Amino acid sequence: MHSSMRRPSGFTFIEAMIVVAILGLLAAVAIPQFTSNKEEGQAASMASNLAMLRSAIDRYWTQHDDFPGPTVPEFETQLLGKTDKAGNVGNGDESSYGPYLGGETIPTNPISDSADVKIVDAMPHAADDTSAWVYCKLTGEIRSNATGKTLDGVAYFDL
Repeated sequence: MHSSMRRPSGFTFIEAMIVVAILGLLAAVAIPQFTSNKEEGQAASMASNLAMLRSAIDRYWTQHDDFPGPTVPEFETQLLGKTDKAGNVGNGDESSYGPYLGGETIPTNPISDSADVKIVDAMPHAADDTSAWVYCKLTGEIRSNATGKTLDGVAYFDL
């Protein structure tokens, strides 16, 4: 009589190690892809918020023949509220201009996770990370004040 030995069911150590190695390779490929997608999304969101701010400043200038500001509280209330021709915020019949931005706050810069605005007389040459946005009250130019670059190598300041 010939007795057959049954082999125990399950994975051998070598088979389990091969599966772990394959999962490690897949993770090594997938995780950087998710990270770059997040960075691309933040840069795209920042560019969109910048476009919204620039459009609001342009519309304000068109109707008031001046740029909003010159202080941060005035800048914010003039873009977010209704104003008269002189830029005074109010709710009366003479306050028929604006609001230029929807919502109750200035858009957030997703890179710095802040909506702080730094107002300057002349636009600096580079970002310094002291606020979310840097705004030149004399020219109406607004830029991201976040240091760093997009995945394409473009400085956030230059978007």
